[in-house]
Amino acid sequence: MTANEKSPKRHYWVREEFDRMMDLLPAGEKASPGDRNSSCSLTYPKSTEGAYRELRLRGLDVDGIDLWRLAEKGIVQPEGARTAMSWNGKDYLDWSKADIDAAAEWFYANDPSKWSSLMHFCWVNHLSFGQCVKAKRVAAARYGLGFSLSFDVLGLVTVIEPAEDPDDYGHLRLFPKGTILEPQEVANEHDGD
Repeated sequence: MTANEKSPKRHYWVREEFDRMMDLLPAGEKASPGDRNSSCSLTYPKSTEGAYRELRLRGLDVDGIDLWRLAEKGIVQPEGARTAMSWNGKDYLDWSKADIDAAAEWFYANDPSKWSSLMHFCWVNHLSFGQCVKAKRVAAARYGLGFSLSFDVLGLVTVIEPAEDPDDYGHLRLFPKGTILEPQEVANEHDGD
């Protein structure tokens, strides 16, 4: 990709934004018991449970069987995977960041039934999932709402500012309930035609 080309929009929580936000958690990259199965740990490789939990946090409504099937078909290749493998009740797959990201990309491009409601919200409103999570965390800190890994905007006024360039993401801001916002007049580029 050249400097003038834009990367395609992704409406799940992309790796760069995910790593940046998870790195803000205390001891995010420090290995501890249970990290292989954790959604927010930055310690890899992860188990299939850890991989699907991370993908759920990142906006994809998948489970371990969904991931196992991708590995069985050779679509993704976590360590330990082999074509036509069968589930025996034990998970022996090791999922790297690249494996988890490949699964995210496959579900995003090929199976919209696996998109979470928040990912649909981001897609419809041309928003970056990571920016939505950041907006929620900023609002939580600013308005004393407490910390949460989830993205729940109940009780907040949601403002979506569209991007000037349709190839860019819009921007989400959250305000406390009862905030009165004044509408801004948007100039229509076709006025006077």
